Amino acid sequence: MITIRRSTSSTANQSIVLKESKKKEGNLAWLKRVGAKDGLLLIGGASTSHFRIRVAQSHARADLKPSLWSLAGILTSNETFLSAPLELCGAASEIATRNGVQTCRMSDYDDPDQFPNIAVLRFTADTTMILDNANRIADQRSIIDLPALMLPWLSYIWIAGKATNPLSEGLGLPSAAFVEIAYGVAGIELTPGLSSATSCPEAIWQAAKWWHDYYVQASATTHEDNARAQSPTGSYAMRQPVAAVDWPPPEKN
Repeated sequence: MITIRRSTSSTANQSIVLKESKKKEGNLAWLKRVGAKDGLLLIGGASTSHFRIRVAQSHARADLKPSLWSLAGILTSNETFLSAPLELCGAASEIATRNGVQTCRMSDYDDPDQFPNIAVLRFTADTTMILDNANRIADQRSIIDLPALMLPWLSYIWIAGKATNPLSEGLGLPSAAFVEIAYGVAGIELTPGLSSATSCPEAIWQAAKWWHDYYVQASATTHEDNARAQSPTGSYAMRQPVAAVDWPPPEKN
C-alpha cells in the first residue's frame, strides 16, 4: 500500500453535490446542465482498462475498495478538456511532441454506459493560471515526463511483461500527475493526504471531500504570485458506484 494521511475533518465537504443524471443523459449534456465550463474533471470508465485503473487505486483508500475514477483532466470548455489519457485522441507521434498532453473532446467520453461516473471540482477561481501551467507542461517535458509514466501503466493494464501496480511503485497515473503539477505550480496542493508524490484521481477526490478545512487555511496564506485556493466545490454523477467491466456490452445472439 502507499502511505496516506487521514484528514482531521470530521464531516465530508457539503459543497461537493451529487447531481444525478437524467434518464439516457450523456456526460456532455450533464456538464452543460450543471453549468460546468472550467475546473478539474474526473471520469470513471467501465472498460477493462479503466476498471483496472480503478482497482489499482484501492491502495489510496483506507477501505481498499476500488475508486470511482479512472481519468483526470482540466476543462477548457463544457466540450473539451486537457488531459494525459492512456488512450490516444490523435496521432501516436503527438505523445512525444506534446508530453502526453492531449486536447480531449467530451463527445468521446459522452456515453454514460462507457463512462458512468463524472465529477467537476473547483479548487480555485484562478482558472487562467491553471490553464497556462497546463500548456507549459505540454511544451516542457522537463517539468514532468508524462510519457515515462505512461509506459508502466500501459504495461499494467495490458498485463504485459512483469507488470505490477504502478501506484505501489510510487508512479502516479499520468492524467492525475498532469493535473496535480498544473495546480501545484500555481501553489495549490491537490493531494495533501499523500505522503509521497503518487498522483491518482482517487487522492484528488478524497482531498475535495475531506480536506476542505485544509484549503480554507491555505486560502488565508496564499502568496500573491499563486492562484488563490478555495474550499473545493463541485458536482458529480455516479452511475456505477461499484467498479465493474460493463463496456463494451455483450453481443446479442
